[in-house]
Amino acid sequence: MISDIQRAIIHPASFFRNNVHMDTAESSLFRPALVVAAVGIAGLFGSVLTSFATTEITFADVGVVDLILVIIGGLLGVVGPFISWLIIGALFFIGSLIFAGDGEFRDLLAAIGWGFAPRVLVPIVGGIIAFVFTPGASITDPQQIQQAVQSPGAIITYVVNTGAYVWAGVIWTYAVARVRNISIRGAAVVVGAVVVIEILLNVGLPIIAAFLLESVLESTPTL
Repeated sequence: MISDIQRAIIHPASFFRNNVHMDTAESSLFRPALVVAAVGIAGLFGSVLTSFATTEITFADVGVVDLILVIIGGLLGVVGPFISWLIIGALFFIGSLIFAGDGEFRDLLAAIGWGFAPRVLVPIVGGIIAFVFTPGASITDPQQIQQAVQSPGAIITYVVNTGAYVWAGVIWTYAVARVRNISIRGAAVVVGAVVVIEILLNVGLPIIAAFLLESVLESTPTL
């Protein structure tokens, strides 16, 4: 399992070219699902760190509301990657039809599941940075939110997030080309479009929101 992940994220071209299981009924979704689950578990870890970083309470002082928010954030972090897996798989499947792709959707899901491995780093890094750089920050204070999203820690998070999506995109390109029987160039077009959208939504929007919030704060008269 570990060796397969290493080969998929470091040498995706040879991994998908030489993986004989991709063409058989034995191509199980189980191991790729474990990779996606690892992203969910990392998301749970990151959400817990972020939740406690944005409050001034200790673990012993957690109230019911705070506990509910942590649980909801954790559940979203665990389930989210699986929903993303299905959506991304559907987009790749539909997009590859432009290039006459003919592979099975199930095999495509199994292949692109390996591409989620780099994204394990994102919530872990984000949670640690939130815990280190923004301890006690309030999620209801606009000024603290603005400072948090423009902090050096946030910039590191944006870079790691972008890098993870690009890295995943490289893996997905070879996966889509292999399973859907299209060219690398065609797969790169399909995957690249999806990755750009993901980066805009997950990295671009927070940056834009930070600058909009800054302009609002500057235009708001102080009392």
